[in-house]
Amino acid sequence: MAFLHFHQNYRILDDTLMHPKIYHIIGAILISMYSCVPAKSVFLARPDSKDQHRFESSTIEASDSCFEFNHLEENSLDELKINDWTKDIPFFVSLKEFVSTHNIRSFAIIQNDTLKYNYSNDSFNENTLHPSYSIAKSFTSALIGIAIEEEFIKNEQELVATYIPELKELEYAELLTIEHLLNHTSGLKYRLSTDATIYYGRNSLKALDRLKFDTIPGTKQHYLNVNVQLLGLILQRATNVPLSEYLQEKIWKPIGMCTDAEWSVDKINQLEKAFCCIGATTLDYAKFGRLYLNKGVWDGKQIISESWYNKSITRDTTDGSSFNYNYSWHIGLKEYGDFMAIGMNKQHLYIYPEKNVIIVLLNDHENRLKAERVNWWNIFRQIVDQL
Repeated sequence: MAFLHFHQNYRILDDTLMHPKIYHIIGAILISMYSCVPAKSVFLARPDSKDQHRFESSTIEASDSCFEFNHLEENSLDELKINDWTKDIPFFVSLKEFVSTHNIRSFAIIQNDTLKYNYSNDSFNENTLHPSYSIAKSFTSALIGIAIEEEFIKNEQELVATYIPELKELEYAELLTIEHLLNHTSGLKYRLSTDATIYYGRNSLKALDRLKFDTIPGTKQHYLNVNVQLLGLILQRATNVPLSEYLQEKIWKPIGMCTDAEWSVDKINQLEKAFCCIGATTLDYAKFGRLYLNKGVWDGKQIISESWYNKSITRDTTDGSSFNYNYSWHIGLKEYGDFMAIGMNKQHLYIYPEKNVIIVLLNDHENRLKAERVNWWNIFRQIVDQL
């Protein structure tokens, strides 16, 4: 999420001359007076896991029939060898040692429906709701596919303005399709204030008044949170039910989620933050991965159409899209056939169909240099190569 450090852009006073709290108070007042950025964003600054409790949320109720992965008595993969190169030293450590060197909340490896490795920081347990950040984008994408299958939406080529007429007067709005939002090829201009409004603001719909196009839709890819927030608004208006309720009835309950989850909403409209902000347990995230591992089928029932699944994980460089990102999923290496949902702080839901592997990695913020140096995709492939 590109707005994480937006408060630094409003540094108008030398905060070395005063207590930081005074700086924040003055900054909030000035921002409220002279900009469109919510004052709350100055006080809270970087999004973090505490935001689940700071913001209002809708509840996503668990299924009456809880699906359980098979459990091994011990972590059978403790001695897998991992090299993350964070210290420029080419030696391997055990997986057990490796997880202790990063700021990991939870790390689970599942193969053939068996939980083979399950690490959790001492501060958390199996019922902890972990923030998804942008992993939520892949949930929203799945719901778009279901809404098309149920004919609430005609297809992904339908114009966005059909559902969001507030955009009709914008230049190029007549060209903007749902698929452009899915692939982040909308051409919408990035604005710090837009990100701040849809994340911190009391009324996320205010962002609609500030949207402008930077390029013609379908000419280049630019990853923007507001693209997926618009998808959430389309879903709410097309189905006439809240996004959390639609997720609950179409995915959460049908695939046997064991724990109630949360989805943050804005205060005034109670609209879900579709681009982020689902809170769920590690193994419930893994079940969403299992759904995609099995091409949208859950125990014989087609939850997400195979057509939508295929569209989601297919490489497509047409219409401004890129080689490794499609329909809000990150596409991995051709020789592996892997794909993943990714969120801030290197959250990952990694899927490797060839060996029926699902990996869930949930992190907290850690040292910037260390976080930049570790290549989690490489770590996951080291793991699956040894399974």
